Amino acid sequence: MPELFIPSGTGESDFTEKKSRFISRAEKVDSADKARDIVKQLKEKHPKARHVVWAYVIGKDASLKGMSDDGEPRGTGGRPVINHITGGNLTNTLVTVVRYFGGIKLGTGPLASAYGRAAEEALEKMPKKRLVESEILKIKASFSYFSLLERFIKEKEAEVLKKEFDPEPVIYVNVPLLNIEGFISGVTDISHGKVIIERR
Repeated sequence: MPELFIPSGTGESDFTEKKSRFISRAEKVDSADKARDIVKQLKEKHPKARHVVWAYVIGKDASLKGMSDDGEPRGTGGRPVINHITGGNLTNTLVTVVRYFGGIKLGTGPLASAYGRAAEEALEKMPKKRLVESEILKIKASFSYFSLLERFIKEKEAEVLKKEFDPEPVIYVNVPLLNIEGFISGVTDISHGKVIIERR
């Protein structure tokens, strides 16, 4: 299986083809429900748009896929959009294309090309990063070790998801699986074993 990438930001495109306007956006999603919520919101935001075409690929193995032509001729909307997502080895990615019809029919070939271009341009502008499997750690510590822990976490470039102080500090950290054993050992060492680490 090829190396996969996920969005680390959004990408957008907006162009006109034979008086039809195509507004596309590429972004990160973690579930099909979230993708459908975004599409629903787009339709509410663009009530005069003729079509809102979309496609997504989700999962650590990119196995969950969905797409819709939203009333366009079959295969002219969702298919060219999802082809650009899979062609870029992307997952957890949603691309939406809002079309305002300009009164001129494009024909199936040019229409599919326009949707493909909309997806391609949005994806090109979307920053991405390599997909790395990770695990969330819940670290409970006393205030005497808190600053040391923060410094260690920053040095290891782990992602701090949340901090709580009720009453002692609790830090939720996202750590790549490849580094997790060493990370746990390091946290234990600098705190002399006086932290509680829970694997979520």
